[in-house]
Amino acid sequence: MTRISKKAQRRAVSPRKHRNPAVKTGPKKDQLPLGYKEHGNALEGDVAGQAFIPKIK
Repeated sequence: MTRISKKAQRRAVSPRKHRNPAVKTGPKKDQLPLGYKEHGNALEGDVAGQAFIPKIK
């Protein structure tokens, strides 16, 4: 390996364009009237509190 001067070393590095940081974005929350998505097969009545409805994607 040959020696290289600091100046030559700096010139060899590809320059980066300086850019302002991008605006942070995140997941958008759904505008749901009840605050949650209703299940189409949801149970009603006395059994509703006892049954577990799994989330299937």
